[in-house]
Amino acid sequence: MGIVGVCLIVLLGLTLARDDSGAPADFGADPARAVEQAASAPPAGDGPSPAPAAADQTRPPAVPAPSSVRIPRLRLRAPIDPVGVAPDGQVVVPEDPDRVGWYRFSPSPGAGAGSSVIVGHVDATGRGLGVLAALSEVREGDQVAVDRQDGSTVAYRITSRRTVAKSALGESGAFRREGRPTLTLITCAAPYLREAGGYQNNLVVTAVAVPR
Repeated sequence: MGIVGVCLIVLLGLTLARDDSGAPADFGADPARAVEQAASAPPAGDGPSPAPAAADQTRPPAVPAPSSVRIPRLRLRAPIDPVGVAPDGQVVVPEDPDRVGWYRFSPSPGAGAGSSVIVGHVDATGRGLGVLAALSEVREGDQVAVDRQDGSTVAYRITSRRTVAKSALGESGAFRREGRPTLTLITCAAPYLREAGGYQNNLVVTAVAVPR
């Protein structure tokens, strides 16, 4: 069976970075090109995107698991599935491009520290654009809400949107376990190079928790 979608993240060989200041803003860039190429690109495989090494895959302290994520201005809403790591070292992204995955070895949204990671497809084989393709239109200050399985909601405010080479994702701070609590949304970004394994970059959107 072929791979459905083109946004997988490899979890090998990361030295976890501590980054209390959050990711640098990159709202002057034009990531819309990523979605344009995603819409026209043929189905293909995925390039590597380092994330936490196997030794670091221990569950953080118990916090209610997330059930869905919403960005109201974009009319984006996606159910969340907890995901782990496949034998080949890749994050198990949900096959359905309308769903996203919470990397369950990252802190749960609402935890007191670290980056809560949500991943999803920018497109999927034979199924068009994925729900996270909308991230190309996100703006600084946009509100994000993560609903949790206990009925509570955690509020975030978007502070940055940047493009990161897949080979550099592991050192970008996206998977840090300490520091300011943030929500990190990750999908694939152009260029798409079939001969090089697919998408070469990730679109990384960072949001900070809004004080209650």
